[in-house]
Amino acid sequence: MPSALSPVARSPLFERLEDEAPFSADEPSARRMLTPGELRDSVRAELMRLLNTRRGTTPARRPLDVLLYGLPDWSASHAARAGDRATLERDIVEAVTAFEPRLAQPRAHIEPDPDVPWRLRLRITGLLVAADGRWPVSYVAQLADGQPVGVVNERIA
Repeated sequence: MPSALSPVARSPLFERLEDEAPFSADEPSARRMLTPGELRDSVRAELMRLLNTRRGTTPARRPLDVLLYGLPDWSASHAARAGDRATLERDIVEAVTAFEPRLAQPRAHIEPDPDVPWRLRLRITGLLVAADGRWPVSYVAQLADGQPVGVVNERIA
């Protein structure tokens, strides 16, 4: 991975729209670029939005689009059932693939949280994509009924 301070990717549209200082004083026409750490944090923020949004149901299975942003409602799933966990893992990978292109080859793994057995731990791994390369990345979230999903960056050894 390049230096933590060297820009590697352009910031996404909504982050540029929210940016109060989108242009450099030295280069007014420059587009805001993200360092590797900022890119990792930007993807983390998008994963939080995605994991905390429930999409509606459709009468027929169709490819995901902006109207189907988010995950299906998983509140009726049971943590002890491997089939429910596998379904949620598949739904998460499908949503990440559709809505977060900066995370290539996403994988999701859900397991009971060793500290709180009734809560699930989600690990999303993949390759962070930038103009000059791809780097392994891992994000971890705790899943609990009715609680917003927070996502943290996990260090890759």
